[in-house]
Amino acid sequence: MLYPDAFRDLADRACPSIRYRVHREILGTSHRTALMRQLQQRILDDARVQEILALVRSDGWLGDSFHGVGGIEHGLRLLLEKGVEPNHPVVAGAVRILAKRRISDPVFSGGIGKVGPMLDSAGLGGPATIRAVLMAQAGAEGRVVVKEEVDRALASFAAVTQVDSVDDITVTYRGKRVFRPGAKWPSIYHLRLLAYTHGWRTRRNQHMVARAIDRLVDLSPLPDMYLRRGTQTIAPASFAMQDLAPDMNKLDGLGWMTWFHRTELLARAGVIRLVPALGAQIETLADMLDASKGQFVLRVKPYYFATWGAYSGMMLEADWRSSRRRINDLTFRCLLILHYAGEV
Repeated sequence: MLYPDAFRDLADRACPSIRYRVHREILGTSHRTALMRQLQQRILDDARVQEILALVRSDGWLGDSFHGVGGIEHGLRLLLEKGVEPNHPVVAGAVRILAKRRISDPVFSGGIGKVGPMLDSAGLGGPATIRAVLMAQAGAEGRVVVKEEVDRALASFAAVTQVDSVDDITVTYRGKRVFRPGAKWPSIYHLRLLAYTHGWRTRRNQHMVARAIDRLVDLSPLPDMYLRRGTQTIAPASFAMQDLAPDMNKLDGLGWMTWFHRTELLARAGVIRLVPALGAQIETLADMLDASKGQFVLRVKPYYFATWGAYSGMMLEADWRSSRRRINDLTFRCLLILHYAGEV
């Protein structure tokens, strides 16, 4: 095992969420052991977790909206990242209500408005895709509504393999690049969906997704691209999907949060080693860890890691006032990426 001391530090001394996830995801420790039961209870006692659990409504919905801070997307994402088990009554209840409600229900417009169905109809990732991501991350991959969105995600990535230039899929409208009619393009939700599902992973599909990622690397950095409906321009969820070839020596706080977020998803999807540019990024990360005994010690501003929402938020420790807690959080993300990339 690479970096045994770093593993040991996280497994023994980090916050309960990191300890639990290291044991569960990397070391394969059963959740039934006394240690894991104890850690799960401490996770449930976490102040942030308690805040989200308190938002549950009588019908199982979390919060007062769908997309964004204070809604079910934010709540489920934080709970699952913190390590709350999918069979917890609040998580399981949220998944049931997501599956039960029709996607045309006004509840799915909360935080996203009338543009949501437009994004879904264009295959650019609206409420239907977001719902599928949440359900898949909570272990409900087998639901029909999830499988349907996985097929759409694969179609979005397949479309990328046919593009030589953004001019192939966009035109200029009022100074903005807007998608040509019928153009498909992957959003961060399509990547999340493939990362948290497994039924699609035939050799053919994974190599197709790898070719698409390779093309996105070649096209990086991508400009802002919008869906046009009449005179309205709508921004798809392009977070973390516009520059897949950043200079890792020049990343700031937002850049590192974006890189960790995207690269973990790519590792989970099983395509890291199929894309040479991504493999090179992993080697750069490994070199950084080698130089510091397996720990990520670079000072990174905490704002985007600490601010939880639909896109931002990765901090599992209580705060980064201590450099030890910052190192725990960032080292955990590194080891998670290396684990899912097949390196540890």
